[in-house]
Formats: sequence, structure tokens, C-alpha cells
Amino acid sequence: MVNLDQLMEDFGRNAEKMIVPDQAKRKAMTAAGAGVYVEALKKETRSRHYQPGRKIGKVKHLADSITFDNKDVDGVDNGNSLAGFTGKDESGINHARIARFLNDGTKFINGDSFVDKTRRASANAVFEAERAIYEQRGDGGGTTNDSSK
Repeated sequence: MVNLDQLMEDFGRNAEKMIVPDQAKRKAMTAAGAGVYVEALKKETRSRHYQPGRKIGKVKHLADSITFDNKDVDGVDNGNSLAGFTGKDESGINHARIARFLNDGTKFINGDSFVDKTRRASANAVFEAERAIYEQRGDGGGTTNDSSK
């Protein structure tokens, strides 16, 4: 006869396999979510902080410096994605720093919280993009809510 501890352990292992996606699926999910967030942030940045006709040489505009990487901090490939503004290494100017000043404000600049507002406003769309990937049939868990079965 199997004891309760063994039953609970087996249940936990099987439930994790059904619910928690594998790394490849997590990577696809977070990439889809990051893509949605990046597009929303580009649109918002362009609408609030774009200066048409400004000649800035080879430096990209703030809205054009938004990107995402399908890896975590320090390039760790664990299924997470990072989205945000490029730093000095990527474009010669630290767009992330400039975005922080515009978002949070300084002694001389009133912040408008455009990054914070965009993050909150796009949360549902990001979740839906991630859920769509999660519910696709294939390896890594996830089920569909198809009631026709």
C-alpha cells in the first residue's frame, strides 16, 4: 500500500509537469510578451517624447532604442526576457538613463511616468500574448480551453 507522502509527492511532480512549461516554452512566452510591451512602449515614447526634424547625427531617437533580449540579466538563458531601453554600449548614449529621467523626473524636469503607465496599461495584452503561446499544443505543458472536445 502506498503511503500518503508518496501519493502527495507523485501528485506534485505530475501537476508541475502539466502546469509549469519547460524552458523553451517559457522562452517563447516571455518573448511574445516582451514583443507586445516593446511595441506599446515605442508607441508611447514616440507620442510623448518625439521631436520631429531634430538632427541628432548617428544617435538613435529614444523611441527607436527600445529593444528586448530573450535572455535574463547578464545573458543567462533561463526562459526570461528583458525589455527596455538600450544602454551606452549599444548606441553610444545611455537611453535607459534618459528614459529614467523623463519617467521619474529630476530637479529640473517634471517626470511624466510614461514607462510606468505603459507597463500598467499593457499588462493585459502582454499576459494574453504569453497565454496564447502557453495554450498552444506541444511540449512544455499548457492546455487549451477548447470546449469542442
